[in-house]
Amino acid sequence: MLRNCLRSIERETTSPYELIIIDNASNDDSCTMIRRDFPYARLIVNESNLGFAKANNQGLRIAEGEYVLFLNPDTLILDGALDKMVAFLRDHPHIGIVGPHTLNADGVTTQATALYQPSLWRAFHAHIPLWRLVPFWKPAVLGEYIPECSRPVEVVKGSCMLMRTDLVRAIGGMNEQYFMYAEEIDLCEAVRKQNLLVYYYTGARIVHFGGASTEAVSEEMVIHLYRSTKKLFARRYQSSVLILQALRVILMIGSIWRLIAWTLLTFIGNTSQARIKQRHHRAILRWLLYDYT
Repeated sequence: MLRNCLRSIERETTSPYELIIIDNASNDDSCTMIRRDFPYARLIVNESNLGFAKANNQGLRIAEGEYVLFLNPDTLILDGALDKMVAFLRDHPHIGIVGPHTLNADGVTTQATALYQPSLWRAFHAHIPLWRLVPFWKPAVLGEYIPECSRPVEVVKGSCMLMRTDLVRAIGGMNEQYFMYAEEIDLCEAVRKQNLLVYYYTGARIVHFGGASTEAVSEEMVIHLYRSTKKLFARRYQSSVLILQALRVILMIGSIWRLIAWTLLTFIGNTSQARIKQRHHRAILRWLLYDYT
């Protein structure tokens, strides 16, 4: 998957670029492949998994280009997307960060690429989806969505984000308090505080497969998602005890009913997936009950 991503960059990009790859202690032959097939790439090999934010900041520190692109390895660049994003950002100085139109693995259907800023109301609908009981109603407050056209948004997904290098360095890069997940929310908020726009741009297209780097340790990554959500709320609401405990209750109720649902599904088939989901939600509940840090 990483090789395909890098080949798509080579094939679809005419702008001069440098390629910086951060390996977060992978246990396959990715580094061997990079050295063999992409000898021009600048490869940093970490002895342990430092997390998404720290690894991206490692690359940011040595980047020499006018623009920096944060790109997940489970992506494919389509139709000169990076050239188009660079040209778009260059022509619009009031825009601070650009995210492309993103397709699912089938290369046809559109992936939710924009996010709303998190709130308790949105967390409630996301984790306790009572709206599913109401036919033909889906609340607009849900976190992810697909904009109808190129437009400013609150957050673009972190799978592919283009910024001016001097801007992202002035901001301080990605917030390293997050091991994984929520970095793009924090980064986009920092961009908006600079009175610059976060922009979803349909003129550039990529494919994002999703989850490729988290499948091997998916239970651990699920905990990181919940932990990052809690840290995000703590920062946004200045560590309000009431808000954080309300979030805890919402997450707990959501995991309990999902655990019950997946347990029931083991009796009617699809047992392999159901047991994986059971382990996920047991781990989440243990974290919520005994840790919540």
